[in-house]
Amino acid sequence: MKPFAIILCITLVSVIETLHAQRPADLVNRRFTAEVTHVADGDTVEVLIPPARKVRVRLHGVDTPESNEPFNDRARTFTRVLMFGRSVAIVGKDVDRYGRLVARVTVDDMDASESIIAAGLGCTFRQYARDPALDAAQDNARRSQRGFWARNVPPPACAAREARLERSTPRVTTAVVGNVSSKVYHLPSCPNATCKNCTQRFATPSEAAAAGFKPAGDCIR
Repeated sequence: MKPFAIILCITLVSVIETLHAQRPADLVNRRFTAEVTHVADGDTVEVLIPPARKVRVRLHGVDTPESNEPFNDRARTFTRVLMFGRSVAIVGKDVDRYGRLVARVTVDDMDASESIIAAGLGCTFRQYARDPALDAAQDNARRSQRGFWARNVPPPACAAREARLERSTPRVTTAVVGNVSSKVYHLPSCPNATCKNCTQRFATPSEAAAAGFKPAGDCIR
């Protein structure tokens, strides 16, 4: 084999190995920090993991209007203001069919998915995520008529989709118990639901989340 061909083969192997290493599957179930370098749209960003790894991230649990829909620009602007150029904490959840890392992103202790939904610029994505905090954020945005939930505003496709999903699979309303000290909530069957500070009762997990309580890690996932 000629030297040039050998060099070419070595180069191709190196490129393939590099591309394989850059695939985000190794980031699933991992926590890490990164800098947001680009905002593609309201629910998709690109991040730089030091020293030089670039990854496209699809925000978990939220779906913003598509490019041909109203509020697309507003959703993208909101996400850009929220995190562009910022250091963020990321928890990898999955890799979608487009090769993007699906992840929860936190900036300044604020969950990005929850913030976008609370502003009325994104829907919960219940097909892939069942999260009481996101459900509560959407319920509050809808009641307050924020963003595309305002009166006389054409809803984006995600809102119509979630409405159909709600009608076909209504959410279960389960009473929960909140710990007023730690601000976590438990199902009555959870082992710590009878603690001395577990005195706040809520009709649903969404109600608890709206009051600032988080699900207990020992029993509710």
